[in-house]
Amino acid sequence: MHVAHYIRPEIPQMMTAPEQRAAYYVKHYWDGYSLADTAFIHSDDTEQLYADFLNALQYVDATEYRSALQSMMSRMEADSTAYAHFCTLGEKYLYDPNSPMRNEDYYIPVLEQMLASARLTEPDKLRPADRLKQALKNRPGMKAPDFSYVTPKGKQARMSGITADYTLLFFYDPDCTNCRKYEQILSEMPAFVEMQEKGVLRVLAVYPDEDEEEWLLKSSQMPRGWIVGWNKQGDIRSKTLYEIRATPTMYLLDKQKKVILKDASLEQTIQYLSAVYPGPIE
Repeated sequence: MHVAHYIRPEIPQMMTAPEQRAAYYVKHYWDGYSLADTAFIHSDDTEQLYADFLNALQYVDATEYRSALQSMMSRMEADSTAYAHFCTLGEKYLYDPNSPMRNEDYYIPVLEQMLASARLTEPDKLRPADRLKQALKNRPGMKAPDFSYVTPKGKQARMSGITADYTLLFFYDPDCTNCRKYEQILSEMPAFVEMQEKGVLRVLAVYPDEDEEEWLLKSSQMPRGWIVGWNKQGDIRSKTLYEIRATPTMYLLDKQKKVILKDASLEQTIQYLSAVYPGPIE
C-alpha cells in the first residue's frame, strides 16, 4: 500500500494497557487516510482498511466504537466521493444480510451520522432514516412484539402464549435452502433437542408471507417438536413487527418474551444456548 495514501496510527509508547492502546488506535485510525486520490478511495486497499477497522472495534467498548465510527464518517465528509463510498461500505459490510461482518450495533452510529450530515439531501436521508428506525426496534432487552399464527391443523394461537425459559423465533420460507440447512443442523443437536423435550426451549417456526398452500404442503417436513405456524393476519410484514430481510431470520427470547438475540446467526444462537444449558450444544 502506498505510504502517501495511508499511514497507520502510531500508538504512544507510554500507553501500555491493551484497552487504552486499542481505544487510541481506533480513534486515530483514519487520521492518516488520504482523500486526494479518487482511485485509492475506490480501491481494494481502502476496502481492506475498512474491514480491518471493523475487526479492531471488537477490542473497545460501546462508547469508543460509536465515537470511532462517527468520527470516520465525519472525516470522510471532507470529500463527496469518499463520503458516498463509505456510506456504501457501511451498507455492504454492516447491513447486507449476507455479510459475515453484519453488525447492527456498528451500523446504528453510522446511520445517525448520515442523518446529521450536510452531505446528504433530505431525500437521500429517507432510506437511512428507515433503516435506523428498524435497527432501533426489538433491541436486546426490549419486549418482543406479539403476533398470532395458525398451525397446520388450523389451531389459532399467539406467540405470547408459549411457555418456556427460552423461545426461538424462526422466520422461514418453505422453499428456502438455508432454512433447510439450519433446521437440519439444529434438529441433529442432542442437547438442543433435549432442551425442547424438557420444556426449557420452544422453537416457533413462522412463515410470514402469503402462500398458504405452499406452507401447508411442506409443513410436515419441519423438525419434530417445533411449533409450526403461519402468520395468517400478515401483520409481521405489513406492520414490520420484525424486519425479515433474509430467511431464516432468528430471534431468541427469554421467559418474559424479551429479546436476547436479534436477527441472530446460527453460531450466535448455539453459542448462547451452550452457555446457559449444561449439556453440550455443538
